[in-house]
Amino acid sequence: MRRESFVTRMAAVLAAGLMLCARSTRGETYILPSSAWGSGANGAVYRTNVWLLNLGEDFVTVKARFEDVETHSSFDSREIRIGGRAQAVFENVHDSMLARFRPGHPLPIATYGPIRFDSTGPLIVTASVVNVNACGSGAAAGQVLPALEMSEALLAGVIGQLAVSADPSSGYRTNLVLANPGHLPAAATIRVRSGGGALLASAQIGLSDHAFGFKQIALGSLPGLAGVTDTDLWLEFSSDQPVIAYATVIHNVSGDPFAVMATPDPAPLGPNEIAFLLPGEVPLIMVKIPAGTFQMGSPPGERGRVNGAELLHAVTLTSDYWMGKYEVTRAQWRAVMGFDPSEQECPGDCPVDSVSWEDVRGPSGFLSKLNALLGTTKFRLPTEAEWERAARGGTQTRFSFGDALAGSDDCRNGESEPYAWSCHFQSMPVGTRLPNPFGLHDVHGNMHEWVEDWLAPYTMTAQTDPTGPAKGTSKVLRGGSFSSSDLKYVRSASRWSHVPNAAPDDFGFRLAMSP
Repeated sequence: MRRESFVTRMAAVLAAGLMLCARSTRGETYILPSSAWGSGANGAVYRTNVWLLNLGEDFVTVKARFEDVETHSSFDSREIRIGGRAQAVFENVHDSMLARFRPGHPLPIATYGPIRFDSTGPLIVTASVVNVNACGSGAAAGQVLPALEMSEALLAGVIGQLAVSADPSSGYRTNLVLANPGHLPAAATIRVRSGGGALLASAQIGLSDHAFGFKQIALGSLPGLAGVTDTDLWLEFSSDQPVIAYATVIHNVSGDPFAVMATPDPAPLGPNEIAFLLPGEVPLIMVKIPAGTFQMGSPPGERGRVNGAELLHAVTLTSDYWMGKYEVTRAQWRAVMGFDPSEQECPGDCPVDSVSWEDVRGPSGFLSKLNALLGTTKFRLPTEAEWERAARGGTQTRFSFGDALAGSDDCRNGESEPYAWSCHFQSMPVGTRLPNPFGLHDVHGNMHEWVEDWLAPYTMTAQTDPTGPAKGTSKVLRGGSFSSSDLKYVRSASRWSHVPNAAPDDFGFRLAMSP
């Protein structure tokens, strides 16, 4: 892809009025996905202004980091203190908030890129990127973008209302912006389609974990769109890490822009998947697990086995059932419950944490409200047998990806790393690790997952559709978590338990659904 001039890139940022408004009940991170400081065509002068509004009664502190895409450099502000019920204003933020706090090290003029704001308390961030000399008259012109929080990054999304023109003196052009807010590199695939769904162009986009992995793509430069004029286009994208995405559509004559934000896309679905949309267009994907017989527990001699707790026995499940493709996420919990109990500082589409079995299964819990919301009674916790059947994915090895015996079980090894998330200090976005053979992610680590059963010892007697004992003192959790210090704790057969009202910050769950 050809390298664009700064003027062209400024046109994509577009004298834009980017509005970033977000509120929370605790410290948050806010992403301004693009900003600009420099000169453009026809006398354009680009500036970015920021307003930081603290609606709380107590002061907050805020730090900003600008990632300069032009020079691949980072610029940090000093710590900014904002009193309760007060607002701080930074006109031309690159100079007033960032450069002035770096004596002798000013930012270069002709720069652009995202800005990250970290606040210790509830905050509203409002930002505008404008051409303060529109049409050479000194007037301001621009566009508005909605709020972007870290949790709004997507693994899959769609953007409609796009257009391209083969004639640069008429019609519209479109620029796509992708930003990776996470700590791991991302690989995204974009597909541009006609209004009727025909595939016109596709591209693989690599996003680093530096400078938010910022990439700007002119749709008209993609193979398949060169020389095309069309005002009825849309695109879909998928990524192995959550990304922030939006498109700017610009009129080639007037320069007037408008922005279109990505919305979640539950598709493409696999052949054995179904999707539900929760409030706020939050997708919930379920994977079909086939009925069958498997060996539950672990054989004598399996490395890491807990003798007596994992007696190997045959289990037959007589009906197909459905399991969540991912652990239940914070976005899904918020969509159903209206709040987020999580304590982990995890960026992106992360699993909900700090939830007890009673929070999930109780009379006013998540399952009760989810079923009422979707007009069904089918959503539930999996039984312990259903969980292990699904997690194994048809395998009988230590893990769904094999025995992983080449390295030590101390913490993690090279064989486990692509699939398991353990021995870390925090959870990670769902779907970051590779799926098991049934298409489920994060069955080895990330979050301990509650199941329906009370804890009881296994026997070696074959069972059909077991549901565990009728009563007990502790409920079973499976899968291990990000904090598990040894690989043995994230094996397919590993068991854990706790009292039903316990809610440590590595406890989550995965949904099951009856046929």
